[in-house]
Amino acid sequence: MVTKSYTVACQWDAEAQVWYVAETDVPGLATEAATLEEMERKLLRMVPELVELNESGGPSGDVPFELIARKQELASRA
Repeated sequence: MVTKSYTVACQWDAEAQVWYVAETDVPGLATEAATLEEMERKLLRMVPELVELNESGGPSGDVPFELIARKQELASRA
């Protein structure tokens, strides 16, 4: 049996100073965190719970997902 892998793309909001879920195929996933490490901890708990709750016959237990982080910066020329 092939297990579906999910994607969670997070983006940095410089004004609010938080990472937030910008795009995902995990049903109902919306969250934010001050650091990527905190975001990862939240996702490790939330992704399996939401998949199980929202997809009938969805997997119970481990759910693979890819975490993509996007942050735009400005580099100054020396």
